[in-house]
Amino acid sequence: MLYDCAVIGGGPAGLNASLVLGRGRKEVILLDDDAPRNAVTQESHNFITRDGIEPVEFRKAAYADLKKYPGIVIQKERVTDINPADAVFHIQTEAGEEL
Repeated sequence: MLYDCAVIGGGPAGLNASLVLGRGRKEVILLDDDAPRNAVTQESHNFITRDGIEPVEFRKAAYADLKKYPGIVIQKERVTDINPADAVFHIQTEAGEEL
C-alpha cells in the first residue's frame, strides 16, 4: 500500500503527528516497536490536560483517539532501513516487510 505519510515511533510526538495527519484525511502508517524510552517513568508531564499521567495510560488514550480515524494504520514494527526511490520512500521493517 502507498501511504501519504509514515510516522516512525509511537512517542508523544509520533502519536500526535499521526492524529493530525489522520484528521486531515491522509493515509498514515504509524510504525512503533512498542519499546518506549519512558517505560520506567511513573509520570509524564507537560501535556495539556494530561499533566502527571502515567505513560501507559497516555498511550492507551492516544491509541483510542487514533482508532477513530480509518486512514491511520498502526503497526507494531521496528524500522531497519529507509530508501528513497523517485517520489516515494521504501521502508524496510525488522520482520522483512517492505512498505
